[in-house]
Amino acid sequence: MKKIRSVLLFYNSKRRKTAALAARTARFLVSRKVKVVSVCVNEPCPVPPRAGTGRHCTQAVPRALRVADAAISVGGDGTALFAARHIVDKGMPLLGINAGGLGFLSGLEPRDLGAGLVEFLAGRFEVKPRSLLSAEVRRRGRRVFGPQPALNDCVLRASEARAFTLGVSCGREFLSSYFGDGMIISTPTGSTAYSLAAMGPIAHPNLDVFIINPICPHTLTHRPMVVPAAKPVTLKAGGVRAPMSIDLCLDGQESFHLEDGDAVVVKRYPRPLRLLVPPAFSWFEVLRRKLSWGER
Repeated sequence: MKKIRSVLLFYNSKRRKTAALAARTARFLVSRKVKVVSVCVNEPCPVPPRAGTGRHCTQAVPRALRVADAAISVGGDGTALFAARHIVDKGMPLLGINAGGLGFLSGLEPRDLGAGLVEFLAGRFEVKPRSLLSAEVRRRGRRVFGPQPALNDCVLRASEARAFTLGVSCGREFLSSYFGDGMIISTPTGSTAYSLAAMGPIAHPNLDVFIINPICPHTLTHRPMVVPAAKPVTLKAGGVRAPMSIDLCLDGQESFHLEDGDAVVVKRYPRPLRLLVPPAFSWFEVLRRKLSWGER
């Protein structure tokens, strides 16, 4: 990894401790002659500029991308997901500093901040590629949304609390017609997020797969399925039990309201996220420590 001279710092200002940790991070970097451009992921942002770094809301992200060598997200996984979608096309590496709950995408914990940032600036962190999916919506053969990337998942749910019918195809093959509360299409990274809560399998992030996971299916035989990410997954609501209102949501943050007959096409995103982790990083150790995986 090249020498870090500038950093794009994403942070969530809604939590006071997170904003304080972001300011501490910025001060440390500035003291090492690193240029810091701070991006508040909340708008409007109530936190004043600190450490002489300035403050920018999300509109400043495209301009800031032209000057940064790396990105840092300070907060929970939601902040890292936001940062990932904005930087992935630039090939910019991302270091997550956990100031939230689980912090599955984090490479640093607050207690290790000083020593960890020294290692980060010295180029001793490793790059772990993480695949993303892209989602687009087609209406009467014309694209009306996307393609937009997502690191965790693409979710289809009814706006009201009712089940609906969803036809799903993998590549050119029809998979099945599902009746339930919705559908999760997850990447391996997202397999430990919403998909896991919906009883989906855990997939190693090195795998090139999608997880098709129905939400509360009304059929005992409809269980999560792992399919190759090389083939697009197409989802289309229809039939007499389809509700009038269905929403598409990416990473729990980007939403689009579907109309009757819309088709959602999910593909592998052409570029991976370059996630930074410490040299001794173990994904299995993260599962054991943060999910109590394997404990009796």
